[in-house]
Amino acid sequence: MWCYLTGCAVLRMSPLELDDAAYRHGFDKEQAIYLIDHALGRRVLNSEPGSVTIAFAGHPHEGSTRRLELIARLTPARREVWVFHFFDLTDNFRDLWPDSEER
Repeated sequence: MWCYLTGCAVLRMSPLELDDAAYRHGFDKEQAIYLIDHALGRRVLNSEPGSVTIAFAGHPHEGSTRRLELIARLTPARREVWVFHFFDLTDNFRDLWPDSEER
């Protein structure tokens, strides 16, 4: 996870917590891991000493056509990831979707 900018898949080495809101929308931890590991777009939303908040856009699993957005706070020193927003892609993050993907 900590090399999210290069796309390497090491998230499974980090604890990942989903906020209750993510579960209420019907998503689970495995879908969050897949989306982060295979994100089609990402943007740093906020960076503070010791943590960074990142928006990701992608699919919940291989072969899916569903477009989703996920926002997570990463705390590298504790190697923690907290997902507090996981929802269908909205206009707020549509620009993260690659042009090559059908909209």
